[in-house]
Amino acid sequence: MMMPKPETSNALARQLALNSLPPNLAAQSGSMTYSSQGHLLIIGPEDLARLTAEQLTDLSSITLLALGDISSQDDEHLEKALNAAPDAKLIYAPLVSLQGWLGAFELQVMDTEKQESFNPAKALVGQQHFDLVLDLSGQQLISSELSPPGYYAPTAGSTQLNEVIAELSGMRGEFEKPTYIQVNHDICAHADRGKTGCTRCLDVCPADAISSHNHTPTHDFIIAVNDALCHGAGSCTTACPTGALSFTSPQPPNRLSQLRQLIKNYQDAGGTKPALLIYGEEAAPDLNSLPDYVLPLPLEEAAGVGMEIWFSLLCAGCTFVSIQISDETPASLVTLLNKEVGLAGQLLETLGHPAARINLVHCNALNSELEALDKKLSRWHDQPATDPFEWEGKRGTLNAALERLYEQAEAKEEPVLLSATAPFGQVSIQVDNCTLCMSCVALCPTGALRGGNETAPRLAFMEGDCVQCGLCEASCPEKVITLEPRFVAAPGIRLEERTLKEEEPFHCISCGKAFGNRSTITSIMKKLENHSYFQGEAAKRLQMCEDCRVRDSYRELAADPEAQLRL
Repeated sequence: MMMPKPETSNALARQLALNSLPPNLAAQSGSMTYSSQGHLLIIGPEDLARLTAEQLTDLSSITLLALGDISSQDDEHLEKALNAAPDAKLIYAPLVSLQGWLGAFELQVMDTEKQESFNPAKALVGQQHFDLVLDLSGQQLISSELSPPGYYAPTAGSTQLNEVIAELSGMRGEFEKPTYIQVNHDICAHADRGKTGCTRCLDVCPADAISSHNHTPTHDFIIAVNDALCHGAGSCTTACPTGALSFTSPQPPNRLSQLRQLIKNYQDAGGTKPALLIYGEEAAPDLNSLPDYVLPLPLEEAAGVGMEIWFSLLCAGCTFVSIQISDETPASLVTLLNKEVGLAGQLLETLGHPAARINLVHCNALNSELEALDKKLSRWHDQPATDPFEWEGKRGTLNAALERLYEQAEAKEEPVLLSATAPFGQVSIQVDNCTLCMSCVALCPTGALRGGNETAPRLAFMEGDCVQCGLCEASCPEKVITLEPRFVAAPGIRLEERTLKEEEPFHCISCGKAFGNRSTITSIMKKLENHSYFQGEAAKRLQMCEDCRVRDSYRELAADPEAQLRL
């Protein structure tokens, strides 16, 4: 009996593996609803705006904001244009601002006489906002890479305008959209107690859907995702070092389980040298043209999963993981992926693996790049899968994957320095000047910095949990903390707690109870040496525990009742 060729075996194994999974691995989520009454705002040269408005149908109203010079000097064209769309409402005023989304666009224009801005929507269309915006200004007035729903800015002279006109006509009613991202503020490293730390998600969102909000009553700033603007690109979840931002569905543990199962099913069906291709749905490859050992993962955008998933898939037996980009991939996502893949390569090389095991490929040369990677990484074909590890949050899962990869190769012994934005590294302190006040411990969002107790004052550190957010450095009253972005391959250094400073406890001079430590008490005495309440014998209260301090205060008041008037 003739055995099938390996290529045929791989193709069949891949199909069987894909058939065994849910029909769509892209993000599934909840939803929200936009409501449009069909009030359209067109912004641009008056002649172009009028001629465009003439072609639109089945809308409640059309308002034209004349912006820019007339687009043509042809008299016949101008006469026709200025007589077009006679029912359209006209605004002749300088634009101040435009923001919003489908069913909720707020326009501000300038009243040149009063020299103040105002919103003309209420007077013109009977509501506080416009529902739709057609931007013909050529300036992309809402400049986010992924425009909000309901905002259209077709390229001048292209066929896009005709497509937009067809889409806008009759755009009234309710429109449903998925909600994608959730925020776990308990592990967010953005800000705490008035100090700002990580801003990675704010820096990468192509839809400008993420913002920092003042959160009352604590007044801490928190990360908020505007579901109306979010496109589900997922760059925030990839950039977030703690996992505070994640897809609502599938949850990261489920995503990893699905992909592990995909690889296992492929191998159980006889497939060899599995590799994974992650791609955004805007540039889906032809499955039949892919090398037959490549397993596809469609996402809303290619940046939808990050390093903890990439490395875990290598542990599951993948030869390599490729992330596909295209000319349609937003520039900010390409920048993020280049940065993340570059960092992944540094970690891999430190662990003794080729950097190319995590890589970017372009859709225009997809197959040739995949084949070249397969040849280059032949040493890693059919790498045995490690024992699967449980999902332990984003950072814990990443640490587990790095530990498994360390065991598979000859790692470098020396730490590798990383860029200042990398979420790996250590915290260093000036030991002599640290008072063990524990401000850094109180603000550390990941528990990388840890304190002792009253009987054993100490400051400890776990490098594997540190995301280099900088909250500890910002909060230190003595300014003795510095960050050092780096990566150490050996788990014995990264994943073992080490003591940065420890002292003997300070004992109350009255009852002998241990409380605090000498550095802290000395620092407090120095800061309060001129305070009127702690003069003379009262200064000794700073060396007493809380109970003894209270009792000593009452004894003074009992002996001198008028003393309370001098407090």
